[in-house]
Amino acid sequence: MIDEVAPAREPLAEEPIPAKVVRGGARRPRRMRRARPTVRSGSLAVVLAAAILTGLALAFQGFARWAGEHPGWAVLLGLAAVPVLYALLRGMPHARDLRRAARAGMAEAEADALAATRTAPPVPVDEPADPPTRTQQPPLLADAFPPGPEEPTLAAPFHDGRTTPLPEPEAPAPYATEPYAPDWEPEPETEAEAVALTAAELDGVDLATLDFAALDPDTFEEAVAALCRRDGCADAETVGGAGDLGADVLATAPDGRRVVIQCKRYGPENKVGSQDLQRFGGTCWSVHGAQLAVLVTTSEFTAPAEEYADSCGIRCVDGTELTAWAEGTGPAPWGPGATLG
Repeated sequence: MIDEVAPAREPLAEEPIPAKVVRGGARRPRRMRRARPTVRSGSLAVVLAAAILTGLALAFQGFARWAGEHPGWAVLLGLAAVPVLYALLRGMPHARDLRRAARAGMAEAEADALAATRTAPPVPVDEPADPPTRTQQPPLLADAFPPGPEEPTLAAPFHDGRTTPLPEPEAPAPYATEPYAPDWEPEPETEAEAVALTAAELDGVDLATLDFAALDPDTFEEAVAALCRRDGCADAETVGGAGDLGADVLATAPDGRRVVIQCKRYGPENKVGSQDLQRFGGTCWSVHGAQLAVLVTTSEFTAPAEEYADSCGIRCVDGTELTAWAEGTGPAPWGPGATLG
């Protein structure tokens, strides 16, 4: 069998797009089918719609909260808003009319653009001329520029006859080669050295005239023990040291009670605080078995420290009371006139 060869199809001639005759005799092409919106435009529309809905929801929520707090004003506002909304809805054009107006405007714009491209002649483009090179530029003539006035030189100063020249500045005096030495030298301040005495020396000293603030810490403890021995505690001795656990002086009162004393030699600006009392109160009863706990200082006690001492039964002796005890004008810590705190 002989295969029949299909005749080659002739290419179709391009037919012009029919145009519609519009008002004024101008022709416009048939409206083309609009392209489908892309995914990007659809996503943008979804995002905008979600943002608008979220804003409306938040606004409605805030209005509902305000209306719940002010129901009277909310009713009045709603009654006033009804006629306004009705007038806006009546005055707004319908969606169908808006679509028709948009289509008509787009069609007219396409027709005007097509007519302009058909009737406008091509615009000639002038090619820029090549800029002249350095060799092509004409040489400058000396006669083209007339000679000007001579510029003044700086060889001599200029005087206009009205300004008096300033005198030449004098050379500064040379600096002194030797460093400045004052006529007097301040004497260095000397701090008072703390007095150090032994227990035997303190027993032979009049304790009423002793300056307890001028003693070093160890001598201060020995002086307190000497006061105890003077007033009836024959076995008073110092036990202070690294492992004293808060006890500096141990003694037995004339009535037989065990006395545990802690000594604090502080300056007038440093007061004994509640923390010092708390540390002493944690060991004087349970560790040392005190029946009378005393804290002696050359300074003062803070108010919280005195309150803690009152609650725990610790007797506090400040600098004033210590001086009165040493002079004999005040009682000893175990005496009848001694008080707690």
